[in-house]
Amino acid sequence: MKIYKVKVNGKLYEVELEEVKESAGSIAAPAAAPAAAPAPAAAPVAGGTKVPAPMAGKILDIKVATGAKVAKGDTIAILEAMKLENEIKSPASGTVKAICVSKGAMVNNGDALIVLE
Repeated sequence: MKIYKVKVNGKLYEVELEEVKESAGSIAAPAAAPAAAPAPAAAPVAGGTKVPAPMAGKILDIKVATGAKVAKGDTIAILEAMKLENEIKSPASGTVKAICVSKGAMVNNGDALIVLE
């Protein structure tokens, strides 16, 4: 093992590296955690008001069902991002036309969560 100092974004880190020779074969990678099940693909929905994810995170709960009436400002979903639970509020009054994500799904900033009509 050799110890090296590495500077990343102005911060100094000390790392240990092991020299591997070709004759030694390959190094086994650490076992990866099982990947979360991908979110079901949402059917395309024409028209309506799409409620986008304001940031990347994990959907902890969906507070509405398809066909439910919502008022502007009602909590429609809970999104966990950076270990904080964020209430996603309805931007307008209407009826839930489609739910594009499921509980436990990982979403990116701007992904459609719910469609209102």
